[in-house]
Amino acid sequence: MACLTKGFVLSPSRGKLGEGRAWSASAKRRGGVAIAMAMMMVVAMALALGLLASAGSPAFGEPASGESPRVLRPDRRFDVIPPPVDPENLAPSLGFAGRRLADWSIQLAGVQFDGPRLEALAQAPGPDPLEVRVREGFGRPVDLQDFIFFLDDLLRDGPLGLRGAEVWVTPSRARRAGILLHPDDIFKGRPRRYGDHGSISLDPPQPQVDLAPARDGDLLGSAWAMRYRNPSQEEQALSALAGIRVGASFASRIRGLIDQLRAQGAQVYLNSTVRSRERGYLMWGAFVLSQAADEEDLLAGIEVLERARGEWELAVPIQWQHPGGWQATREAARAMAETYEVVYATEAGARASDHYTGRAVDLVVLALPRQLALLAPNGEIGRFDLSPPRAARDLSLSPEVIEWLEENFDLTKLRSDYPHWSDAE
Repeated sequence: MACLTKGFVLSPSRGKLGEGRAWSASAKRRGGVAIAMAMMMVVAMALALGLLASAGSPAFGEPASGESPRVLRPDRRFDVIPPPVDPENLAPSLGFAGRRLADWSIQLAGVQFDGPRLEALAQAPGPDPLEVRVREGFGRPVDLQDFIFFLDDLLRDGPLGLRGAEVWVTPSRARRAGILLHPDDIFKGRPRRYGDHGSISLDPPQPQVDLAPARDGDLLGSAWAMRYRNPSQEEQALSALAGIRVGASFASRIRGLIDQLRAQGAQVYLNSTVRSRERGYLMWGAFVLSQAADEEDLLAGIEVLERARGEWELAVPIQWQHPGGWQATREAARAMAETYEVVYATEAGARASDHYTGRAVDLVVLALPRQLALLAPNGEIGRFDLSPPRAARDLSLSPEVIEWLEENFDLTKLRSDYPHWSDAE
């Protein structure tokens, strides 16, 4: 197996992968056989001693219990895919991954792909860079470099029980891991490096439509998303937005923007408009506890949540601490946060969110066209060339479009919170 560190430079303009790592195909050839033999012996010994996870463990294949998710432990080594001879040409790597993936189907941010789909993208004719083909083919802001690393790790773990299992990487997981572009990449000059942000959960999120509402006194978990609900349909959500501030134009501006974007082929999702304070509190709590690093951190988070519940006079009858221990609590919080689709939350936002007063929406717009034209309520026309290879084709990650919308649609984009837009009028 090739186990070269993935610390090379693939995109100097973004500095995505560090500095100065050179590829060494000759070194790979010289050491390949010896490394492979040594690794086979190590793996055999480790399995015999129970040091490696086997099929059916929480790390690979089906979880050992209903409480333990399947996870991928990312690294920055190539274990299966041969390192590219030319770091600027990743088509051979993508094609190799496609052949090895074969009919294994993966869900990534709402897009299903398998080996033949990857091979078709790798072999597609024409002048467009591969990154453009992948982003247009998936309709997602894929970070091609880190996507290849992710594929390598899937192929690495396939023989250990993962292959054939349901693999589901939600949009928030993919952004956090660096597989999709993250706001930090765009607005902070702090690229997300795949492998630097912990394990990646692979279990399917629990859809809200499949859940019975939590009862008073229930433990934290996904069922709480069915209490204090938002309007479930887009038209209802827009009507609620218009109704809470009679005479305000915010809802009509959002509706007009959505209509124009859809007319040009974009995928538009209005995830939230008006939200209750109780729901905001639960979303914040789920996010906080899902991020806990250890037991002390988690208990401190619960103390903050209990204090806030009392001070804010919220009658939310949730039990934040799981009897199974701090890790069970964190896992239940993670599942709960993913059901809410919360990607960012703060105490200040939970205390006094613009969503409570009808001044904010969570809006996701993907697969923007190469040439985008928008007509603002003030009569201004904005034209945007989104064809360059580095264009994210994602509204929340498109600085030029965001700035124009802020000025001409009277909106404010919270750049650190991926879907959040608020009314500036």
